[in-house]
Amino acid sequence: MNGLQNEIYDVTARAKRRFPDHKVDCAFPVCLPVYELRLKATEIAEDYLSTPARFVLQLSSLNITQPAEIGRLLGISDNYVAGAAAELLAKSLAAQGPDLGIEITGQGKRTLSEGGKTRRPRNRHIKAPYDPLTKRIIDLDISHLLDRDGVRKNGLFVASTNPRKPRLSHIRLDEVRDYENFYGLRRGEKTQILEVSDIKETRLKYRDDVVLVKLDPPNSDKPVFAAYRAQQYLEEESAVIQRLADRGADLVPDELKSETSTLSVRSVSIAREEAVLLEEIDSLDHEVSEAERDVAEARTIQGTTQNAQERADLQARIEKLDAKKHEAESKLNEPESELAILTKGQIRRIKTEEHRPLLLDAIKKASSELTLVSAWIKPEAFDDEICRLLAAAIGRGTIVRIAWGLGTRKRGAEAARNRELGNNAVGVLERMIPGHLNNNLKVKRTDTHEKFIICDDLFCAAGSFNWLSYRGELGRGYRRETSKYSERQDDIAFWKVIAEELFQAY
Repeated sequence: MNGLQNEIYDVTARAKRRFPDHKVDCAFPVCLPVYELRLKATEIAEDYLSTPARFVLQLSSLNITQPAEIGRLLGISDNYVAGAAAELLAKSLAAQGPDLGIEITGQGKRTLSEGGKTRRPRNRHIKAPYDPLTKRIIDLDISHLLDRDGVRKNGLFVASTNPRKPRLSHIRLDEVRDYENFYGLRRGEKTQILEVSDIKETRLKYRDDVVLVKLDPPNSDKPVFAAYRAQQYLEEESAVIQRLADRGADLVPDELKSETSTLSVRSVSIAREEAVLLEEIDSLDHEVSEAERDVAEARTIQGTTQNAQERADLQARIEKLDAKKHEAESKLNEPESELAILTKGQIRRIKTEEHRPLLLDAIKKASSELTLVSAWIKPEAFDDEICRLLAAAIGRGTIVRIAWGLGTRKRGAEAARNRELGNNAVGVLERMIPGHLNNNLKVKRTDTHEKFIICDDLFCAAGSFNWLSYRGELGRGYRRETSKYSERQDDIAFWKVIAEELFQAY
């Protein structure tokens, strides 16, 4: 499971903002059941006529129907004409007349108008993942699902959900079509699924990309559960999980059921005080971000209005918002100082504008291995400066590993654009590296949303900042992103394990 320590904190903070009156009890990665289905489907497949058949069809549309005359005009043998005619007859594009001539049909005329394109029904078996909780086909690469042995081997927690096998009536055709368009083995072909007629096989597997948050509501002893994937709140899954909890389902690992339970990610131990401070820092940082946005919006409006009274009112509002922002920043300083004392300066929060200097520092300091993981790569961040420093690091013997590529495996203009931007930027770096050191650069394009760096055994940093696609500089295009920086060896070892899984996956 790619259960990320920093993601747990981010998800916890999001849950607190979504449920402000609730108290977070614990947050933990969970395996949820998914059925791998093998479906029997009927589809319309697009195909093209062979060249001889297309020419024979064209001649028959001009009332040239006799095989001998067709062969003479095309300069092909009788066997070629016979083969082309058989192809047309089999597809009902032509019919054989009483005089053994080849007569075009209405369907043949339509095919000819489309350049020889044909459509025919065919049956085949397709695979798709079915979520028994929400009773729908889900947008999830089926190759990423775990079987029971994989779950046991990694010691992952499986929530008690009592999954039920789907019926044919549960399978929605539009969901199957959407899934096949993105993940199907024949997605390069132009096909249209007409119906799903049978479920041939069901295999129970597990998804490991969900984080559950257990919250205690005010004035109630009944817990509330919220499900998240990549920090996105899963409303349907949360509703079903809540119904299971209300019926008494066991949804929390045993080690988190005590009153002293803490946020959990695998075997990484996190001090309760540290977790509380990190949550408080995240919450206050969000307040600062909101205040900054409100100030910016008010100043924009003030700059566009010509009404004197309205400008005066906006100025008064800006002053109040500024005071609110400074108050939040002052409050933020306190838990950040406490965290620095508690962790002896080994752990701290990195603000947006601190990421790029830290990245440059990591590249300069790395002597053994540097790992850079970013959802995307763009030339404005992965620029000449970064490329020169990385080439220099490789030149002094450092192994540089880069993983990127969220969404670049999909079809569509945006995926193609992101894929081209990233490949071109990496290509610039590759051309700077001497041939005998090519093996010191390892690039993995994979569907990852993780964002972290590891510099030897010196430090690691992980969070929401895209290291290789965003510069994070103050000014135009600035957005608030944070990461957790750590020099603690347990954290570095943890992220190295995550990196190994990422670079070895598929």
